[in-house]
Amino acid sequence: MKIIDLNDKKLNSTESSILNLVNNDPEFFCSHSIQEVSKKSNVSPSTMTRVCQKLGFKSFKSIQMFVYEKSRMQGSYYKLGDDNTIEEIIHNVRGAAIYTINETLNSIENEEIELISKEIYSSKRVMIFGIEQQQISASSFVLNLSRINIMAQAVSNIHNYVQRAIFFDENDFVIFITRTGWTKEIVESIKWTYNKNIPILVLTSDKEITSKQLEKDLDINKIHIIETQTISNDKIKYPSISSVPGEMIIFDLIINIIVSKNEKYREKFKKTAEISLNWNFEGKL
Repeated sequence: MKIIDLNDKKLNSTESSILNLVNNDPEFFCSHSIQEVSKKSNVSPSTMTRVCQKLGFKSFKSIQMFVYEKSRMQGSYYKLGDDNTIEEIIHNVRGAAIYTINETLNSIENEEIELISKEIYSSKRVMIFGIEQQQISASSFVLNLSRINIMAQAVSNIHNYVQRAIFFDENDFVIFITRTGWTKEIVESIKWTYNKNIPILVLTSDKEITSKQLEKDLDINKIHIIETQTISNDKIKYPSISSVPGEMIIFDLIINIIVSKNEKYREKFKKTAEISLNWNFEGKL
């Protein structure tokens, strides 16, 4: 698991060498001075400072603090052990969920998620296609969308999907959820939907495989793809829950963006809370 995960294509060789040191030897990076770390990376201290700033940190010290906390968290929570005791099972399930939520949110591009939220808000209808455990997050999102008066539905097989999506057009929006990126029903439905010019969001825990499955038949730059981060062996150890926390947190993020950007929704949610309190404590609406 990487401490800082960036697209290597955006970095030059010097920047990549520094990032490799951070990810491969975080203990050395955090426990030595900028002069010592620069020497090991074969760069000058000024270059080290510049790269740290490019990575989004104010100073070398601030990135050290980040790396320290992140590596400590990975050691405490993210490292999965043997399932020999109840305590170890609890630790593993907790670590897997915390990792998925934290890393999924950390990898989000703000401009893209805001654009997705706007497209969903302005669409006539929304449909979410998820199979097996992905039905959990799909159904939850449908429920939340209905709370803000956005027409939405969830489907769990290709037959129901096509029967409904045949009426969709570029004014609607479709979300596909695939844990592995290999699911044939999902992949073929994405291609079919793309050819109908319907806006698409794909949630996947393996963006690389999903992109490879699609790029021969469509321009993946014209659809949204968000990767829900999971610990690699978690996909095997806990397949029933591994990606769901990431999917749920993305959907919660979208709902919160829509509500936060819309004053009338904020007021209605406030009013709903007041009505619920009146019912719970006074027995009237």
